[in-house]
Amino acid sequence: KQMFSWRDIETEKGKFDWSKADHIVRKAIEYQDIHLLIRLDFQPEWARSGCSDQGPPNDPQDYFNYVGAVAARYRGQVAAYQIWNEPNLAREWCDQAPDPAAYAALLKGSYAAIKAADPTAYVISAGISPTGTQPPEAYPDDDYLDRLYTAMGGRSTGNFDLPRVPA
Repeated sequence: KQMFSWRDIETEKGKFDWSKADHIVRKAIEYQDIHLLIRLDFQPEWARSGCSDQGPPNDPQDYFNYVGAVAARYRGQVAAYQIWNEPNLAREWCDQAPDPAAYAALLKGSYAAIKAADPTAYVISAGISPTGTQPPEAYPDDDYLDRLYTAMGGRSTGNFDLPRVPA
């Protein structure tokens, strides 16, 4: 699992520095049996300012463009992409109460952008942090997952990929 920080790659809107990401992908290919899972988060200042750590962009289309560009560049070389990180925590949501419906929309749009660029890549939901804390600081993991699943219309299809289980 490698983090491809959006702020480190898309330094200005539409302007990309692929040097570090290219190095990671080249090394994974060189060592052959490494299957990359790429975490895509940490918005750049131009996409959303005022966050102490990270949060979704003001315009989700900016993020969809970024994840689509990453998937297009590394088509067939990256096994899976993780969309954001621990979205049930306020610190991952620009210090605001976590929003399962907004994360569901981010996940769905990212899934479409990645699949358009690389249909064979897996798209996975971010891991949920186990917590008993209530909003606005966090949602308990089980409550957040219930709300996320409801926001996705009760299905994963078109939002993220389920693991392939050998028959």
